[in-house]
Parts: sequence; C-alpha cells; structure tokens
Amino acid sequence: MLKWQIDERIMARKFTLSDAASVFAVIEHNRTYLRQWMPWLDQTTSVAHIEQFIQKAQEGYANGTNLILGLWNDKQYIGVVSFNKIDGASAEIGYWISEDTQGQGIIRRAVKLLIEYGFQDLNLVTVNIQCATNNLKSHAVAQRLGFTQVKTIPNNEWLYDHYVDHALYVLSR
Repeated sequence: MLKWQIDERIMARKFTLSDAASVFAVIEHNRTYLRQWMPWLDQTTSVAHIEQFIQKAQEGYANGTNLILGLWNDKQYIGVVSFNKIDGASAEIGYWISEDTQGQGIIRRAVKLLIEYGFQDLNLVTVNIQCATNNLKSHAVAQRLGFTQVKTIPNNEWLYDHYVDHALYVLSR
C-alpha cells in the first residue's frame, strides 16, 4: 500500500473501502465550507457515494490514470491530495483539507511529496494546479511550491449557481 509520512502526525495513503464512513463524516462536517470551491458536494450525499469514489480511485491507481490519497492526522481523516488525472508526462493536482486543520502547511507539504513522487517515480515532466481565481489559499499553495501561473481560464467551472474563472499554474521538472 502506498503510504507517506508527511510529518510526525500526518500521513497520506491510498483509500480503502473501510475508510468510506469516516471520509463521509468529515465531508458532512465541512460541507458548507467545502461548497465554496468543490463542485461535487450535491452528488455526494451518502457513504455509498464515497465507496464508489474509492473504487474509482483504486481503479485509476491500478491503470495509472490517477493517484488519490487520503490525509490522516493520527487516525482522523482530514482531507485529500491527488493527481486527479495523469496523462502521459503530465498530471493535474487536486486537494482539499478540513477547515479546522488549515493554516498548518499540511497541504503544501503533502503536495510537495506528491510532486516529488510524480517527477521521480512516475517520470512526469509537468504538473499543474487549477484553482478558482478567488481561492487565495490555493493560489498560495501553488506559489509557495514554485508553480508559475500561465493563464486564466474564464468560466472554467460551474459551481452550483455560477461559473468561476480558474488560474492555471504549471511546474516543470
């Protein structure tokens, strides 16, 4: 099983089906907060939906099209860090973390390890991060890790009742 120790308390690892209930509980607890940026919440209304997500993540890992890892603080689930899409020599990074664990650098450290794994083990040439133009915390993650903003994509994502523009950040090996 793929597992990374981010620091003495934080671990990133592949999901198992037995994680579904705890993942759903954290999503439920953070639903209002996550709704600012995550478009999938209205389709995630049960533990069964999380089980389906985990199965797709496992399939994607097996066929090399994604790498989705859960983040745990000791044994408490707190978020996700991922290559949502791996396409040849490039990959798209995604992440979120529970509201009460933000501001500790967890996402930055987890994304840094993900990038290192992608460049060294997956032989990626570029990785990118897309985030809403007004998601300042995601911009800060990309900038602190040395990504370059290459463009703004207008009306890139439908977020419940409006479109949001995205900034595209790229980092090359």
